[in-house]
Amino acid sequence: MKIQELFIKPIDRPIEGVIKADDDRNLRNELDEYVVTAEVSKSLSDFADRYLNEVSANGVWISGFFGSGKSHLLKMLSLLLDQQPLKDGTRPAEVLLPKIEDAILQGDLQRVVRIPAHSILFNIDQKSDAIGGDQGSPVLDVFVKVLDEYQGYYAKQKHIAQFEYDLDARGQLAQFKAAYARIAGRTWEEDLPVIETLENETFAQVYAEFFGKSYDEGLKTFDRLRTNYKLSIEGFAQRVRDYINKQPPGFRLNFFVDEAGQFIGQDSKLMLNLQTIAESLSTVCQGRAWVFVTSQGNLQSVLGELRGSAGQDFTKIQGRFKTRLTLTSADVREVIQKRLLAKTEAEPVALTSIYDREKENLQTLYRFGDGSVDYKGWRGSDEFCAYYPFVPYQFDLFQRAIEQLSLHNAFTGKHTAVGERSMLGVFQEVAKQLRNDEVGCLATFDLMYEGIAATLQGNLQTALRQAETRLSNPLAVRILKALFLLKWVREFKPTPRNVAILLIDRPNINIAEHEKAVREALNLLESQSYLQRNGEQYEFLTDLEKDIEVEIKNTDIDASELPKLMAEMLFLDVLREPKIRYEGNNQDYTYARKLDDQLMGKDADIAVNIITPEHDNYGEAQVLAAQSTSRPNEMMVVLPADAKLIPDSILFLKTNKYIQQNMGASADETRKAILTQRGQQNSRRRNELRDLCMELLGRATIHVNGSPLLIAEGDARNRMSKGYQSLIAVAYPKLKMLKGSYDEALLSKTLLQQDDMLSSGQMALTEAEQEVLTSVKRNQDSGGRASVEDIVREFGRRSYGWYPLAVVVQLARLFRMGKIELRTADLLDARAALEALRNSRQHASIRVRLQEQFDASIVTALKRWHHEFFGRINEATEPRAVGMCQEGRSQKG
Repeated sequence: MKIQELFIKPIDRPIEGVIKADDDRNLRNELDEYVVTAEVSKSLSDFADRYLNEVSANGVWISGFFGSGKSHLLKMLSLLLDQQPLKDGTRPAEVLLPKIEDAILQGDLQRVVRIPAHSILFNIDQKSDAIGGDQGSPVLDVFVKVLDEYQGYYAKQKHIAQFEYDLDARGQLAQFKAAYARIAGRTWEEDLPVIETLENETFAQVYAEFFGKSYDEGLKTFDRLRTNYKLSIEGFAQRVRDYINKQPPGFRLNFFVDEAGQFIGQDSKLMLNLQTIAESLSTVCQGRAWVFVTSQGNLQSVLGELRGSAGQDFTKIQGRFKTRLTLTSADVREVIQKRLLAKTEAEPVALTSIYDREKENLQTLYRFGDGSVDYKGWRGSDEFCAYYPFVPYQFDLFQRAIEQLSLHNAFTGKHTAVGERSMLGVFQEVAKQLRNDEVGCLATFDLMYEGIAATLQGNLQTALRQAETRLSNPLAVRILKALFLLKWVREFKPTPRNVAILLIDRPNINIAEHEKAVREALNLLESQSYLQRNGEQYEFLTDLEKDIEVEIKNTDIDASELPKLMAEMLFLDVLREPKIRYEGNNQDYTYARKLDDQLMGKDADIAVNIITPEHDNYGEAQVLAAQSTSRPNEMMVVLPADAKLIPDSILFLKTNKYIQQNMGASADETRKAILTQRGQQNSRRRNELRDLCMELLGRATIHVNGSPLLIAEGDARNRMSKGYQSLIAVAYPKLKMLKGSYDEALLSKTLLQQDDMLSSGQMALTEAEQEVLTSVKRNQDSGGRASVEDIVREFGRRSYGWYPLAVVVQLARLFRMGKIELRTADLLDARAALEALRNSRQHASIRVRLQEQFDASIVTALKRWHHEFFGRINEATEPRAVGMCQEGRSQKG
């Protein structure tokens, strides 16, 4: 009995479903064969609920690995929601909904499809290519393009499409086309490809007659339209709303975007652009326009991998794409089983007899070892029959193989991440190769190679082509194909035992002889330099240096690593000093280091914020200037654009991480030598990045309080030092209250030197002294107990910026003038106050209060009496101290 006789449908029938212009017959076949898996059904339940009731969350994120069928699911959803019947009158919903076993879900989806809607289905990468040129808003460009195509406008030239739209909105498009055909003798559509060149004069003639304008104005129309054309997300959403409003009540227009995740890549701005489009459609169209997208990764992983997204708030994106449909290997396995491997009987006798006879042997045969990942075998006769002639491990292992091949750019063409095949297509190719074999034969892993060979890069197949012509050992060629597929699947350990398992082609194989043959073939391949042996593991050989380079680029780094490196280079390597020297008083001020608004380290009253190309508003000078105006305590330094800074920084981090992870004892000498060389190159790259940062800071635009500082380009540190002066002046406007400089000598002179004017209390307070006195009074009135440390801290902050000795001298002068008193356990006199104020560690224990006021004449009389009575001069300067001195003398007497 041949294997093909087991299957319900012919193995070689067309089964692919992709985004393309299908003829009606193939489309019906696709609908008939489409499998709604159990996992997809669960996700559809969430979708149906939101589509019916929660229209504000109008985004659907469909994710799955390469070849998992996510594009096919997207297509089925677009057909399901669209109102277009097939030529035979059947609607897609009539074919798809009966496939759903859950009656409640089927009912919900019936309500969904009763909502009038049209679908716009497209591959965003392909449509973007068709636009051409560098686009400022590529996501929006594609959305506008597909809307133009859908509405019948000339989408290849946006300004011409806008011209047609404007005419259509005024109800003049049909009349204009008729006028053009009458005058030109050709239709408008026929001339559109050359309308701006060969037929511009004809257009000018039509334009002039139709609108009653001049011929010259008609000649200039396209130039004017092109110059004035502007894209905006809001304008696009309003166009969609205007179209929807002309449709039946409740109508919805839905956008189905294939390969959105790949198009976005690691560009956070594209992700935000997509989110904003979905949000605007929801708001402007009041939930009547939805956006469905596909991605190879789920939403969380895509957001996590976005380069430079530290500090980005992606909560809105997650909220917008609240409905998430994830296709897993279980989904793919179910689809392959039902669409390709369905048998004429659920458990054919020809298969059950084989399983019953060999089940113990099968469990032993397919047991991978040597530290390799553990793959499960058949769980019973039902699974053996369902998946035959395939082995369960092949689904998961091949999935990992094509993921890694794609990451290493193994496939040709921009849009062929896995060739132009899904996993279903590859498994079909293998089944076709086995269809004439006798029942009992099993698929081997090397056969998967044939399913993707047509779309592999030619240089990767060189070794295989040479082996096929030069080697007389067929088993060696099969091994080479299997190990090529697994070249970058690190969790699979290609030891002789595990390689032998990949090539088991029948249950009753003599495993000992098979393993011996595999070892001989492996030794042959190693001797011919097709494979490299590392211990007991064999690796397919390509250009190793190129492989390492690709792996470095595919190394994941934490989102926080890039800003951390940038801050290290800019602040530590280039600027170095952790404090700012203000030339006005020769004092140092601690500042906070910020990178793209994110604090890097400790906070402080003033900050230096360096803006890199990773900032959300980079390139928007007005927005950054407004931000600077709102932060007068911050000096904003905007680096000039540079093509190397960010990419080279990321490459440095990836290389560094890759070397650390791979330069272990298990690495072979060849790899170690290459990695050593990469490490030396990376050290040079780090030095070059430091020099580049210094150069960029030497040309950066410096803003303080919204105004750019006119500082000539030059040495980075000198420029920053000049900027600091403006920052200090703006951040500490009350710093100018201080006159002169303050040191310990002045403090001693203030407290101890005889100064009748000062001690008499009649001297007018300076502006600085009045500020300190007011603070003491305010604190005392509120019931506080201010210490010298408290006051020093208060006046060190914005908007004062006074350094400690300056504050202490103000306190000393107020003390001498009799405005305040200083005490620890006891009231301090001038000498004790000097000793205490000199020692900053005692500042916390020195209390400051307003001095109780005494009549100066009485104090003077008391000192005179003291001199007359005791024959000694009372040297105290403060009223309380004069009395204490008098009391002490009396007790002595």
